[in-house]
Amino acid sequence: MLGRASSSRGAAAFYVWHDAQAGQLRCSTGSVPPEALPFGGLYTASDDLDAIVAEYLTDASPGFVLWSDLEDVDHQAEQAGTEPEIPLSVWVSGVGDEGGTRPGRR
Repeated sequence: MLGRASSSRGAAAFYVWHDAQAGQLRCSTGSVPPEALPFGGLYTASDDLDAIVAEYLTDASPGFVLWSDLEDVDHQAEQAGTEPEIPLSVWVSGVGDEGGTRPGRR
């Protein structure tokens, strides 16, 4: 395993985020620079891992959506595009030969 890791070239990233829908603290690696993580929505790179872990630890209902937080599908369609998407906060560290910036370096 060490031989494989030492022979890799290019950018890579290690990143951590709180997956509120699943109620989990997740981490992953990818062969991408820190500014090109494979999220489908907006995200912002954070240098504060403690805040992401604290958000996970203080989640009052991990993996559940409260009834009071649900919206009618018709109501959602009417408001489409009116509410700005809140970016996901992701702690990220560039690794490898061309790790780039390291906003999450601790």
